[in-house]
Amino acid sequence: MSKVFRVEKVDPGKLTREDRQTISKKLYAIHEAVFSGLDEDEFDHYVVNSPAKDTKLYVYRNKQGEVVGYFGVHCFEKSVEHHPLVIFRAEVGLLHGYRQSNANLSYWLLEAAKFKLLHPKKRAYFLYAPVSPSFYAMVAKYTYQVYPKYNQTIPAHIQALMIQLAQQFGLEQVNESNPLVKKVGWVTKVKPHETEYWRCCSNPHIKFYIDKNPNFTKGCGLLTIIPLTFLNLALSLPAILFHELKKKFRS
Repeated sequence: MSKVFRVEKVDPGKLTREDRQTISKKLYAIHEAVFSGLDEDEFDHYVVNSPAKDTKLYVYRNKQGEVVGYFGVHCFEKSVEHHPLVIFRAEVGLLHGYRQSNANLSYWLLEAAKFKLLHPKKRAYFLYAPVSPSFYAMVAKYTYQVYPKYNQTIPAHIQALMIQLAQQFGLEQVNESNPLVKKVGWVTKVKPHETEYWRCCSNPHIKFYIDKNPNFTKGCGLLTIIPLTFLNLALSLPAILFHELKKKFRS
């Protein structure tokens, strides 16, 4: 298994236009190796030149200095029923051979914790629609409070918030029986044996994801939200740190 050798944090807002174009092309090459369904201009709009208030890019490199992955975090300011909210969204792409050594969990926690410490009174959430059962399962396993989850009931006000936010972000509903299944358009490139593994897997998080979103192989994502509260961050931190430590000992 290949290793991520170093991670660079990049603020695209501080780069020149030429540098943003350069990094966008490099990251799109990774995206194109992992996903289909999005062209280069669309990728640039969503990931590098996002309309978000703030964007941070974590660029993964191997020992040779080659870009092997990215994790983009975006901070949006929204209003739902006249209540101001801060919504974090993210995109992840990592070449297949490096996936077991990624640090995506710690990076979303880092950005969320830093924001919450600086703005303790602001209501904030992480909203995403994973198109991969594995990524959904990883976050659901190590995050204390995340919706939907196989062993948690979604509070009515949280589900209503998710649906309203999905509308604001233009996420189209594709399943009449489940309003949380959304058209994302990004299709994870997987081999047949990987899809078969997911469908036969006993992991309760993966089973739940596939039951709720059986068309994930067609670019459908399961809308998921993480409340960024001090309680949720504090109770998620030990599990995430333990997960990161286990990866280091394996490598």
